[in-house]
Amino acid sequence: AEPHGEEALAEPGALGAFWLREAAQHGAAMAAPTEASLLSEKCKRFGLLGAGLVCDSMMTLRLAEVRAGSAVRAESAAESKGSAEAASVGYALASPSSAPFALGPSNGAAAIRAAVPAAPAVLGPATVVANGQTLTRQEILDILTETVRVQGIVQQEVSVLARKIAKESKKKKKGRLTFLDGHKKILELNLPKEPLEERGLTESAFQKILNQYEEDDEVMTCAQQLLHPAGKGDPERAAGITMDRIVEIHKFMVTEMQKVLQEFLELSQDVRRTFTGKGCETTAELLVSIAVEQVLSVRCEDVEQAVIRYEEPLQSHPEFTRYTEQLANMMSHLIGATQPRVEKAEFVQLLQQMGDSTKKFKTFSKQVYEDYRSKACTIVEAYRRFDDFTEQNAGPDAQEAQEMPDLSSVEMQLCYDEYRDDEEVRRAWDHSGAETTLMMQSVLSPSLAGNSRSASSSSGADERKVKKLKSSEVVEMQELMVDEIRRTTQALKTATMRPGERKPEIAMQLVQALASAAVERRFGISAEEMAVASFQHAAVLQKNERLARASEEQQDILMQLARSWGQAPPEAEGE
Repeated sequence: AEPHGEEALAEPGALGAFWLREAAQHGAAMAAPTEASLLSEKCKRFGLLGAGLVCDSMMTLRLAEVRAGSAVRAESAAESKGSAEAASVGYALASPSSAPFALGPSNGAAAIRAAVPAAPAVLGPATVVANGQTLTRQEILDILTETVRVQGIVQQEVSVLARKIAKESKKKKKGRLTFLDGHKKILELNLPKEPLEERGLTESAFQKILNQYEEDDEVMTCAQQLLHPAGKGDPERAAGITMDRIVEIHKFMVTEMQKVLQEFLELSQDVRRTFTGKGCETTAELLVSIAVEQVLSVRCEDVEQAVIRYEEPLQSHPEFTRYTEQLANMMSHLIGATQPRVEKAEFVQLLQQMGDSTKKFKTFSKQVYEDYRSKACTIVEAYRRFDDFTEQNAGPDAQEAQEMPDLSSVEMQLCYDEYRDDEEVRRAWDHSGAETTLMMQSVLSPSLAGNSRSASSSSGADERKVKKLKSSEVVEMQELMVDEIRRTTQALKTATMRPGERKPEIAMQLVQALASAAVERRFGISAEEMAVASFQHAAVLQKNERLARASEEQQDILMQLARSWGQAPPEAEGE
C-alpha cells in the first residue's frame, strides 16, 4: 500500500491515531521533505506528466519552503567558510514586493556558490534496469527533458482551448460541457504522447528510477521542472488577485471538481475503463478551467502565480489548505477510477499483510511504551529497539511485501468496492484496518464522502460496538497526543547517540507510537475507536479551533524533529 509518511506530515488536522496507523501499516519514513520526495509524491498522485499539469497550490508552497530551507543551509555553509560577503546575500523567494514565481536562486545565491568551494559533483548510477529495459543516465535525462517539453505543449493547448470554449459559451449561453464532450475536445487537440508511454515504461518504475538519482544534481534539476514548470500566467493580472480572492477561487474549484468527479463516477465501470489517467486529469483541468474563466473571469495560470505572493499566510490558512487538499484528493480519485483492479487473490493477500504488520507493530510499540514509562529503558534504548525492529522486519517478509501491488488509499477503496460481496474479501478488509484509515481521510477530506461506495461501507462504523465518545474527548486526546510527542521529542533531542545513529524515520515512528500508546492507556481506547469517534463527529471536529491548533502543533514538532535529525550530527557525539 502507498506510504503516506511525507503526505501525512504535510496534511493539516491529521489526528494522532491516524498518524500512527499510517506509520504502522506502511513503515512510513517521515523525514523532512526534499525536492525529490515532493516530486515522487506528486508523481504518485498524478503521474509523471500530470505532476506538471495538475495545479496543486499546496505543493507549490511546500516546494517554496523546501527551496528556502536549502538556501538557508547554503548561507550557513557560506558563514562557516568565513565569507562575510556570501553570508550577506540571500535567496529571492517571491513575496508581495517581489516578482511572482521567482523560485530560482538569485544573484545572491550565485555569489554564495562562488564563495564556497564547490563539492565534487555526485552522479547517479551510469545505468539502471526498469521493466526489463536498461537505461543510461543520459537516457533518463532525455526522458525528463522531453516530458517537460510535452508538458508545456499540453498546458498551453488546454489553456487556449479553455479560454476559447469559455468565450463561446458566454456568447451563445451554452450549458456546461459534459465530461464525455470535454474528453472529445481533448482528443481533438491530438496532444503528443508521453515519453514513458512511447518507451513502454510504467509510472511506478520510473519513480523508482528517480529515487536512485536523489543526490544527482543534474537529474534532480531536470526533474524539478516537472514538479514546478515555468509559470504561464501574466504577472500583472496575478498581482491583482488578493489572498481572499485566491481562497474564494479554490473553494469554487472544489465545487466544480466535485461535479466532474461525480459525473465520471456515474459512468458505467466499462466506460470508465476506456479512459486513461492522463486523459481524465487533462479533461478535468479543462472543465474546471472553463468554469473558473466563465464564472469568475480569472485564468487558472494567473491564480497559481498569485499563490506564491502570499506564501507564508496561505500555508497557515485552514480554508485554503482544506480546499487544495480536497482538489488533489479528488483528482487522485478520478485517476484511480480509471485503473484496472488487481486480482482478488492478490488484494486479499495485500490486506492480510497489512493487518499482520499492523498487529505486530502495535504489540511491539505497546511493550516499548510500558518499559519506557516504568523507566525500565531509556529513550535511547527505546529508539534502538525500534531501529532493531525495523531491521529485523526488513527480511524475506518485507521483500514479499515490496512485491505486492502499490495501491493508494483511493485504489484500495475502489478494489474493495469491486470485491466487497466476497466473504473472504470482507474478512481480510476488517483484519487490515484499512477502513479506519479511510474513515479518517473522510474526516480530513469530506468532499470525497459519497463519491464511491465508501460512504456506505464507512457508515457501518456507527453501528460497531465501540466506546462512545464526545467530540470534546477526541479533542482532549489529540491535545494529550501533542503533549506526549513534545515530551518524547525533547528527550530525543537531548539524548546522546552514537555517530551516524540518528535516523529521522525511526525517530518519527518512535515518538508517535509512544504518544499513541499514552493516549490509549489514559483514555482506555484504541486507535480504531478514536478513528470511529472522529468519523462520527467529523462535522464538529472540522470546525474545532482547539483541534486545529493541536494538529498544527503536532505537525510543527514532527517537522522540526525530522529536519534536525536529517542534518549531520555533531562530530563529538559518542556513546
